Amino acid sequence: MTTNPNRREVALNFPGGTLTAKLGVLTAVFGPDLQGAGQQSTTVPVSVSGHSRVRVIGGASTAVAAHTYNRKKYPSGGQGGAAGGEPIALLIDGRPWTARLDGSHQALNTFLESATLATDGPLFWKSEKGTPYGPFVGATPALPGA
Repeated sequence: MTTNPNRREVALNFPGGTLTAKLGVLTAVFGPDLQGAGQQSTTVPVSVSGHSRVRVIGGASTAVAAHTYNRKKYPSGGQGGAAGGEPIALLIDGRPWTARLDGSHQALNTFLESATLATDGPLFWKSEKGTPYGPFVGATPALPGA
């Protein structure tokens, strides 16, 4: 028995939330290998205040000077309720598909606005309460056949 990989659930993290849907649905929105979702990492400065450090209890202390360094931060999913977020409907080329949103509606709208979409037409989505959002055409339209 073979399993269709497009039927597997995939969680796509974005700044402010997570979109969970079947791989086939996310591929229809963002293209093959989800390349349209883009690079969503940011550089975050981390400040370390000056302090003293003791390597062995009772041993000599060493002074650590205050300094700042940068680290790369990637979006991570939140821990929603037992259901894993709010059920939403993605309208892809006029057909509704189900997904789950963990995060705010505004965060998803901001993400979709900057993503490269692979759909032939605009993307719309509807919240659990029925509020429609869209159209989203993406920051840079995908090439035909990509």
